[in-house]
Amino acid sequence: MKADMARLKGGDSFGYGSVNKIFKTDLYMQKYNQSSSQNKILYVPFTSDKGLCGGINSGIVRDVKAIFKDNPNRSQCGLYVVGDKGSVALSRPFADVLKKGVHELATPMNYSTAAAIAHDISVVGEDYDKIILIYNKYKSAISTEITHTELMTRHRFLDVMSYGKKYNQKPDKKTSNPAIYDLYLASNFYHAMLNNLASEQSARMNAMENASKNAKEIVQKLVLEYNKARQARITMELVEIISGASAV
Repeated sequence: MKADMARLKGGDSFGYGSVNKIFKTDLYMQKYNQSSSQNKILYVPFTSDKGLCGGINSGIVRDVKAIFKDNPNRSQCGLYVVGDKGSVALSRPFADVLKKGVHELATPMNYSTAAAIAHDISVVGEDYDKIILIYNKYKSAISTEITHTELMTRHRFLDVMSYGKKYNQKPDKKTSNPAIYDLYLASNFYHAMLNNLASEQSARMNAMENASKNAKEIVQKLVLEYNKARQARITMELVEIISGASAV
């Protein structure tokens, strides 16, 4: 748990939000980004490869099911699942929209691995208008929150960036914008992954603590029942001995 918290603290803000500041400060890009429809969505839910971590995985699965329930644009949406638990839970009900899944990721998570997966997501998301990351955001040792982060696909990002007027880019937009998009997607994916891993370990620690507490309570109850039965047996033997002595 301490190692995951240290990685979260050290890498949580690595490149995260830096590209979003460009869109927030350039009015031309904001207007263009809000003007077009975005019906085709690629959802990327984050789950774990292992169980015994409370409701972390089930919460994500329920959230995805709620999104797709009675969704008129279901055929235009897609799923890219991160983690074995999510792949198993979502493969049957969403076989028609499940595009790809990755699991058994190397631990500890590093930026290079996150960037590689983010690049694969960008390839799968070429036919969509936007990408939404669904993950557990770490808040405290006993509290997490399911968070949705909306991101642009590569072609959408490059189109919006071409309307930028405020910043001068060198050597030129065609060269720098693809590299900026890689940073944009990889940093957001890395941020989501670190938060989800910290939430997973926190939930697993709480689940194991509760299991240990329940096991101790069961052992105490069994010891009490054993002592009652033992005391009753000893009492019965004493009664038999006293009764036999009285008869003589």
